[in-house]
Amino acid sequence: MACRARTTASSPDAVSRFVIIGAGAIGSFLSTRLHDAGHEVLLIARGARLEALRNMGVLLSEGGAERQVRVPVSAACDPATPPDHAILATKTFQIESALALLEPLRGSRFTLLTVQNGVEAPGIAQAALPRAVVLGARMHGFFELEDGIVRHTGVPATLLAGPVADHATDPAAGQASANLAGDLIAAGVPTTLTGDMRPALWDKFLMAATIGAVAPAFGLKVGQVLSHPQASALLREAMAEVERIATALGIELPPDCIDEKLDFIGRFPPDVTSSLQRNLEAGRPSEFVHLSGAIPRFARQADLPCPATDEILARLRARGLQPD
Repeated sequence: MACRARTTASSPDAVSRFVIIGAGAIGSFLSTRLHDAGHEVLLIARGARLEALRNMGVLLSEGGAERQVRVPVSAACDPATPPDHAILATKTFQIESALALLEPLRGSRFTLLTVQNGVEAPGIAQAALPRAVVLGARMHGFFELEDGIVRHTGVPATLLAGPVADHATDPAAGQASANLAGDLIAAGVPTTLTGDMRPALWDKFLMAATIGAVAPAFGLKVGQVLSHPQASALLREAMAEVERIATALGIELPPDCIDEKLDFIGRFPPDVTSSLQRNLEAGRPSEFVHLSGAIPRFARQADLPCPATDEILARLRARGLQPD
């Protein structure tokens, strides 16, 4: 792809080159927004998804309307045209194979945004691509890929992003981050930069890693957990363990984070399930190792016990649901 000269993020004529690894719901959605904004986007996909994108483009359903967006796609990056920014939009368990696709760009300097669940993706990406400016991110909004159609429903998409390592002494990294945020904002994805992304990632991890395991451990839907006294108590205890681990690792979570998460879960309809639960129960690859399965790992790092999590994992094993 040819690329015009990069100006500044605030310039309406600025054009950036983006590589987006992962053509699931979020990767496909971001690719359409950035493509519509005039940026040079290459969406990386494989297998049947790649063929579907070549034939039909991204099919996006948003605001009650469907449209087709012909985003350039490929199975691999082009090392001859390194990007200004890359977005890692695969599932967490696919991160190593996704980073392998960026290996030809290892010698290049670019901004890399990770939007995976869990808290480890930015560190894994930084180790694999030491010259990249790596930002962790939380995407807010509801996205799903169903029957080849990307559906964005509910609240407008927003994004919070920032480093998990200290780039305060690197002005070039700060400018690169600002350029990326400016490009996303101009493309209709309101983006806020934070100086330390770890609290936000751990805040999300606290809920995703616990409720996603407690529900299947008891054979319940996520929306039924709080009405089950034993499951509800174990969920609160597991959340408290994650909060203590985070504190011991130097990450300060909001003081009311557990009550806020339980209040949020309490508003779920009874039949709601999580993607982690659905994948565990269907025997599909899941983010278990980077979510629920990561809690004991972090507890050992913090030199803390995690008996509630241990009980949850034992219950999952008893139901034949915990992956090896």
